[in-house]
Amino acid sequence: MPWFPIFIDLKDKPVLIVGGGAVALRKLEKLLPYGAKITVAAPKILSGFEDFPGIKLKRKNFTASDLRPRPSMVIAATDSKKINSRVSFLCRKHHIPVNVADDPALCSFLFPALIQRGAFSVGISTGGASPVAAAYFKALISEMLPKGLEELLTWLEALRPQVKAAMPKQSDRGAVFQRLFDAGMARGAPLSQAETEKYIAGEHGRKTREKDTACKPAGSVALVGAGCGRADLITVRGLRLLERCQAVVYDDLIDTALLDAAPEFAERIYVGKRNGAHGASQDEINQKLMELARRGLKVVRLKGGDPYLFGRGGEEMMALLAAGISCQEVPGIPSPIGIAAQAGIPVTHRGISRGVHIITAHTADTGDGLPEDFDTLAKLSGTLLFLMGLERLSVITARLIEAGKDPDTPAAVVSGGNAPKPAQVRAPLQLLGQAAEEAGVSAPAIIIVGVVASMDLSAASHEPEEGMNLSAASHEPEEGMNLSAVSHEPKEVMNLSAVSHETKEVMSLSAAGYRAEEVLNGIRIGITGTQEIAEKQRLALSALGAKAVWVMRSEIKELSAAYDRRIFETDPCWIVFTSANGVKTFFGQMAAKGIDMRSMKDIFPKGEKFAVIGPATGKALLQYGIAADLCPDVYTSENLAAAIAASARVGERVVLLRSALGTRTLPEMLIKAGFAVEDIPVYDLEYKFCDETLSKLDYLTFSSAEGVKAFFKRYGGVPEGVCCVCIGSVTAKTLAQYVSAPFLTSLETSAEGIVETILHDWKK
Repeated sequence: MPWFPIFIDLKDKPVLIVGGGAVALRKLEKLLPYGAKITVAAPKILSGFEDFPGIKLKRKNFTASDLRPRPSMVIAATDSKKINSRVSFLCRKHHIPVNVADDPALCSFLFPALIQRGAFSVGISTGGASPVAAAYFKALISEMLPKGLEELLTWLEALRPQVKAAMPKQSDRGAVFQRLFDAGMARGAPLSQAETEKYIAGEHGRKTREKDTACKPAGSVALVGAGCGRADLITVRGLRLLERCQAVVYDDLIDTALLDAAPEFAERIYVGKRNGAHGASQDEINQKLMELARRGLKVVRLKGGDPYLFGRGGEEMMALLAAGISCQEVPGIPSPIGIAAQAGIPVTHRGISRGVHIITAHTADTGDGLPEDFDTLAKLSGTLLFLMGLERLSVITARLIEAGKDPDTPAAVVSGGNAPKPAQVRAPLQLLGQAAEEAGVSAPAIIIVGVVASMDLSAASHEPEEGMNLSAASHEPEEGMNLSAVSHEPKEVMNLSAVSHETKEVMSLSAAGYRAEEVLNGIRIGITGTQEIAEKQRLALSALGAKAVWVMRSEIKELSAAYDRRIFETDPCWIVFTSANGVKTFFGQMAAKGIDMRSMKDIFPKGEKFAVIGPATGKALLQYGIAADLCPDVYTSENLAAAIAASARVGERVVLLRSALGTRTLPEMLIKAGFAVEDIPVYDLEYKFCDETLSKLDYLTFSSAEGVKAFFKRYGGVPEGVCCVCIGSVTAKTLAQYVSAPFLTSLETSAEGIVETILHDWKK
């Protein structure tokens, strides 16, 4: 049951806070803008309370006498359940509104998530169901509020006497206030006195008013730096903007996992351009950003690295500002800093390099494409970092040596982050061009010149990233897949010892020099499947250094109309689930219908029995308090049907709750065995595609036969050179109907099995 929201006047009203810790301090800070006379009672009070003048501090244990004189409200925020309960009991007894932190059952009112801009206040509450949700919507609403709202409301409040004097009839004032509010919102600031008087007098013509007061939603653009590597390198601020945007315009060289952070409904617009293959000109990008903002959308312009470091973010910002569009820039980790660090090279280091110079090697108005002051730069101490210079590497090294740089100066070429083919080469300056050519390094890459290029701090141990665990729980596909277990010998252990190199030697690009998590470094793998299995693959593959991107994602579409509770109110029956998705969808539908999930007798009054296709489905069922009565030893439709036939009585009803795309194998076998079968689809699948990633792949994974069909219906075929990987034999059988080229099939039907298959193939 929701709690009724109410606003009360606390100005000069007594308020008691019981507790002197961090939680109590947060409550105090929320109350301060509302002018209450606050008393804090606790034996120990944080020093932070003393920063607020006018607050009465009583360093003592709470007693009933603290409720005299009677406060307007009480907040209990101690770390003692006993004290909080006593405060709640006494307040309720004397009808004093009381809030107990983090315990809605002891509250007579809830402390909402607050947004306050002068006279404007918003309180958000979920009735204690989810403080996280309240915080999320607080941030969302805060982003929507126009700048200058406090000033605008103060101006409108001050106008009330003037409008009242000019418009004696109350019925006439509403239209005037509406005009003033709309005009102020459209401008984002109060009107001048002369303009205000014209609006009050109604001297603006209808067309002028329509122009001034058209209250279209205010669009905006945020230029967000995505950093230069995995998705989790983006800033918190950038991620929050991405999570709330309505459109995202993105480049090459970003981790496409970031696109999943944008809301499902958000438009995703690719404008990448790399090495002369232009997806969109800069002017077209500028126009697209302005067009989206003028439609009233919150736009994130997602750029690799940092928007203002050779990312043409400045040009985009200038165009937006000139167009009068609200915009902001959110920095990202610049590529010359991040890519160098990824290779273990610090761009500055005490006693070695006290400065760093970042230089573009792609200047259009000079003869050789290098900056005019290039020779001066060459004489500087510290580290030189060249961007967009791989094609001019031989010119750069020659010019540096001509300008006096020691030919044996340590140098490196590094391609990393989200580059298609990551690599790193180290060599003396005079040999760098030859070494990079022999290693086949391709753009994009940075060039590092300076003593720091001889350093390698990457050999230090790293803690594994959260969630990136190859021992992921096995995924249970739809019935019909062969899930017979196949034993595996232990994987070959990577050699983690650092490979020593003399300064003049070229860094080897063999896998022996990589860290364990880089064994698939530079490999691009497209993923298809449901969010659950796709995410398991993505995390595991990313942990091994691969660039894992989604190509086609299937999402659950509930078929709630198919559910009829009367099915379970007649004869007892066997209830069969063939996937965890079916379990979650079915019980979710029941909860949505208001059925008490704590009472299995209420849901299944006849004592039904339950069968599942495998342990993952059984685990999902157990989360709802039901232990499966039957699970076959081999997780296929055939074995599930045989197990039911061996356990159930002939003629019993069997209710299948499963996907609308399930094969006919299971129901047909059960009918043939003499059972009365009701096949109820509780969910279907919808597919979403990311077209631009397809042609850049090394591998493409499939985790279901239906996914194969959906993929080929959309794309018609697989690009040449892309190796397909199937999760099991049923998926492989379907794929064989569409392709003639060889493909891989996982021996273990799981996300981990797919990863193992790719690892084994790549190491060959």
